[in-house]
Amino acid sequence: MGKRLSSPRFRRRLFWLSAVGLLAGLTALAVVLLPSSKPKHEVFTKAPPAVYKSPHAVPLGRTGRAEVVFAASNFIKTAVRRVHVDRSWDMTDPSLKQGFTRREWAKGAIPVVPYPAAGIRQLSIDWSYRNDVALDIVLAPVAGSGQPPKSFMIELKRSGSDAHHRWLVASWAPQGVSEASMLAESGKAQGPIPPPPSLSTRWLLLPAALLLGALLMLPVFLVVRERMHGARAERAHRRSTQG
Repeated sequence: MGKRLSSPRFRRRLFWLSAVGLLAGLTALAVVLLPSSKPKHEVFTKAPPAVYKSPHAVPLGRTGRAEVVFAASNFIKTAVRRVHVDRSWDMTDPSLKQGFTRREWAKGAIPVVPYPAAGIRQLSIDWSYRNDVALDIVLAPVAGSGQPPKSFMIELKRSGSDAHHRWLVASWAPQGVSEASMLAESGKAQGPIPPPPSLSTRWLLLPAALLLGALLMLPVFLVVRERMHGARAERAHRRSTQG
């Protein structure tokens, strides 16, 4: 190897090869780190823009309020208390029981936070539209349950015609407590924790690009070191001949 490095032709070839390799490594590194400059084309349609219009509030009235409270009470007595859960199937809006069969629902592993309710302590209307009502409810616990009074939000949607309709529960959520934690306490099977987001493949190429650059710089280092040794030897030779 020393004899080959002493050859000027070999050193020139090695230098140009290293320079080309270094340039390739820097190019690869730039491709990995720099964001793509490819323009993103925006697509526009001739359709008129969609404008959200909030529904108009509609007072429940005495009859409507009685109907909603009756539906909410029956849902609490069954689904929330986990007593005769199968009866709550017909009280539930399809959006809440989506993915369940009647038999699966009856087993009690349902997306409804449980609570040992003795009755409704306080109730107020959160919103009231023609086919959608939400109530804020404070439940009193059963004596000896060790539970404090707890507030919930229940949403009900009207199903059927004006003359023949009923209110179905579309949402049941605790107020001020993590719903996920209470669902875990109810024994509902939770899905697996999603894996953390994977690292971009562009960053995975970074170590390879750095390693390639280091390997390509090795011949340059050898050539420079050989030249330094040669220069030292030449200076030592001149000093010896001059002396």
